[in-house]
Amino acid sequence: MAVLIVEDNARLAASLLRGLREEGLDADSVASGQAALGRLREPHLEAVILDLGLPDLDGEDVIIEARRSGVQIPILVLTARDAISSRVRALEKGADDYLIKPFSFEELLARLRALIRRARAPRWPQTSLSGLAQGPEGNDLIVRGRPVVLSPRERMLLELLWKRKGEVVSRLEILSEAFGYSFDPGTNLIDVHLTHLRKKLGKEVVRIETVRGVGFRLTETERMTRG
Repeated sequence: MAVLIVEDNARLAASLLRGLREEGLDADSVASGQAALGRLREPHLEAVILDLGLPDLDGEDVIIEARRSGVQIPILVLTARDAISSRVRALEKGADDYLIKPFSFEELLARLRALIRRARAPRWPQTSLSGLAQGPEGNDLIVRGRPVVLSPRERMLLELLWKRKGEVVSRLEILSEAFGYSFDPGTNLIDVHLTHLRKKLGKEVVRIETVRGVGFRLTETERMTRG
């Protein structure tokens, strides 16, 4: 696992480097947003740990530019900004997960490994779904002939809902099977990623329904099932 740490706090960066290397990961670090953008397209890189408070660029701008340029590897955000709005913004820009400082190294490692494990290879379901098809790249999708690029988290969500087409999938099942959590972190992480996924899929092919108090269900639209 090759991981890039983007952190300007030298002591924290050194601690993360030491910990990740002791766990067998190939880790390296940079201290600025510009330096990170120069390395995010390295072919061996599998994940990024990104501090939002960088000296040159805001971490959110790094996320925006990375996703705009086609970088699809998982981004785990570290932030001292404990306001929910700042965390939501990072997810909306394209981050896959976040941790609030201070955090435990064990939790960071668990979340990082879960992100990498689920992003390494597409495992699209064999179940037929009219109007949807896997594209030639790992995270892309063809929606009625229209190419759509999904983030790793969006792909995980769609993969799970697609496999369970027509069934209600609970929040806890999504957290466990798509996000790798054995607990409910008490955030709107699922809702933010589902909002992005719904926008990308549109309304022509499938609908992701919210079953209040229970979970979510993916169904084909009436137009597609009749046609």
